[in-house]
This record gives sequence, structure tokens and C-alpha cells, in this order.
Amino acid sequence: MSAAEITFRTASTIESIQQSIIKQAELPLQKARALPAAAYTDEDYFNWEKDTILKRNWLSVAHISQIPEPGDYINLDFMDERISVVHDSKGKIHVYSRVCVHRGMDIMPPEFGHPASGNCKQFRCPYHHWVYNLDGKLKGAPFMKDHEEVKNEQLQLHEFRSEIWQGFVFVDFSGECEPLIEQFGGLEDFIGRWNIADMEMVAEKEWDCAFNWKVLVENFMEPYHHVGAHRTVFQPTLPAQYCWSEPEADFFQVCHLPLAQQLQKEVKAGKPQLIDFVPIPDLNDEDYLEWSVHLATPTFLLFVAADRVYWYRLQPTSAGEMKLLTTLLLHPDSKRMDNYESTLQEQVDLMIKFHLEDMEVCTALQSGLRSAVYKPGPLSELEEPIWQFQRYLARQIDSSK
Repeated sequence: MSAAEITFRTASTIESIQQSIIKQAELPLQKARALPAAAYTDEDYFNWEKDTILKRNWLSVAHISQIPEPGDYINLDFMDERISVVHDSKGKIHVYSRVCVHRGMDIMPPEFGHPASGNCKQFRCPYHHWVYNLDGKLKGAPFMKDHEEVKNEQLQLHEFRSEIWQGFVFVDFSGECEPLIEQFGGLEDFIGRWNIADMEMVAEKEWDCAFNWKVLVENFMEPYHHVGAHRTVFQPTLPAQYCWSEPEADFFQVCHLPLAQQLQKEVKAGKPQLIDFVPIPDLNDEDYLEWSVHLATPTFLLFVAADRVYWYRLQPTSAGEMKLLTTLLLHPDSKRMDNYESTLQEQVDLMIKFHLEDMEVCTALQSGLRSAVYKPGPLSELEEPIWQFQRYLARQIDSSK
């Protein structure tokens, strides 16, 4: 097969998947169906998504509590870029490329034993010892101090556009996204009173996932799987049948997970339920009656309760693989609890338990999608978040043309 034929076949496959998504998104919720398998398994389509959707929208990379001090950094391999999220000496957060402007060497390569996070006063490329300040500017290059570009301070690490919203650091690889507040501002009506910027990350767990990024997003947002995958963890306390979704918005989704009716009666009687840490100040009475899940498209995921927030960082790497960081954030006063350490361990164990359940079902789902006999089935009304996500994907496809 010639290169031209391969290119044509690739374009034809991508176009076919796009049209399937658009067609599915046009259906009303009552007739909605799952997407075709190729939307999750085709490598060419994943590469199109990566370049056209993921890298052209805001992606969350860190919470400010992870890098509280000057010199703190987090290194990531993200969307084919090696990046560093850095707290500079003046208190500003940057997202830099780790590619040295000399010959392209990673200035903090994991292959050389550089830790994925830490604190430093400057960056030194291990290849030729070019040194950069925390503001990304080249500080020095051995035996090149008289070179015009070095002497005139013309060289610096590439800085990707970034913004902080609700305490989270987002990166825009395209440099063309609308400001975060314009896209996600409406979500503040639901999570703003949590003041997540003041919370602290107290636990995290990394996962190597053998499934497509959209599988994770859909699983995270729909409560229907409480009756199966989480039948002992969440179904007794957050019953699927009572969950409901907010009306569709352009760039975010909200799904409410009310407590079981008996638990709600206990809360209304002045006996808070499922509260293990210091509650978040300034919440409404209704906030104690439910948990909720939130998606700021395409990949920013929050699982919110009255005393905690779980945040997920997604790093898609291929059609069938991704890296995932799951985290727990608490109000700082929780650390003053007499039983804080034991309670934290119990809740981290619970976090790992329900995440393992999700990992197992998502991995098995991805395997099923590779079957020659798979056909998309109808969605439950409890899977409205999947339908809303399909419509977001369709809008992204339309806007790319």
C-alpha cells in the first residue's frame, strides 16, 4: 500500500468515527447509545484527538499545594511534551518545557535519576551544564559567556501558557484557549464555596491504565455503575437511582449524588453522615446531603463531598493507555484532629478500594471494545453525563472543521 493510500485510509477512518460521534450526539437522551468501539480503540483517531481536542483545550496538571515553596517543581511527560510546573522565586507558577534551548536535551531527565518532584534553586542541563534560573532564563553556558545570545540574555526555556483556577494549574499547549474563567466560570456556582485553593493535597496514587481516556471520563461521571462496580462501597450510601445531572453546559458537567434517604434524615436531625474530616467552612446545609462529580472538559475531574475533594489528573498516552493520578484534598484544619493519621489511612484505603473497582471495570471494558461482535448499546437516563460528553465531543469535531 502506497503512502498516499495509507493517508487516505487514515483520513477516511477518522472521518467515519467523527461522523458516528456527531450522529450519536444528535439523538435525544431517551434514544442515546454508546459510541462505536473505534472511538476508543483506533490509534489514528486518538492522535487526531490529542492534537485537535486535548492539546487545544485547558488541561490540569497540578494543585498549588503540591508546589507551595519557591523552587518547588513537578515534572511530567504530558501530551508528547516533557514539562515542569515550577514555583519561582517571586511566587509565580510557570509551566516550562524541559527541552534545553541548546541541543534539545531534557534538563531534568528521569533517565538520569532526576526525581519527578522536588525543590531546586536552578536548573542545570546534564549534557553541557547550561544553567537556567527559576524564571526560565538562561543564567550561564560554559565557555560561551561572550556569545551574543548568551551575553544579551536572549535565551530561555519555552514557557507554555498557563493559568490557575480554583487552586489548580492548567496548561494550554496551543496558546489559543479562551480564559479559564470564561469556559469554567459557571462551575464556580457549584464548587466555589469549597475554596479548593485553600485545601491541601494529603494523599495521591498513580495508576498505569490499560484503557482509553474517554472510558475513564465516562465512568467517572455516570452514577449508574454504582449498582454494579460499587455495589458495596457507594450504592448503599449514594444510590444510583436518586442521582441526577445538571442541564448541559458548553464546557462543564455536574452530576449530583444524593445520600441514601435514611442518611439524609440523620443529617437533617443534626447528625452529619460520611464526615470523617473537618468540614469545609461556608457550605450550605444542602451540601451535607449529597456528594457530586464534576467535569471541566475535556479531562478535569473532581469528586466532591462536604469534608473532602478528590482530583484526577489524566495523562492519555495512546488509544488504549493512559497514566492517572488520583488525589485527596482536605481543609488544613483536618491535620489538627486527634485521630487524623488513623482516619487518613482508613480513607486512603477506601480511596484505593473504590479506585481499584473502577480500574478493573474500565480495563475490562476496553478489552470488550476490541471484540468483533461489540455493538453500541442504549444508555440509561442515569448515564446522561455520557450523553452530554458525546455532545461536547461532537462540538469539538464541528469546530475543528
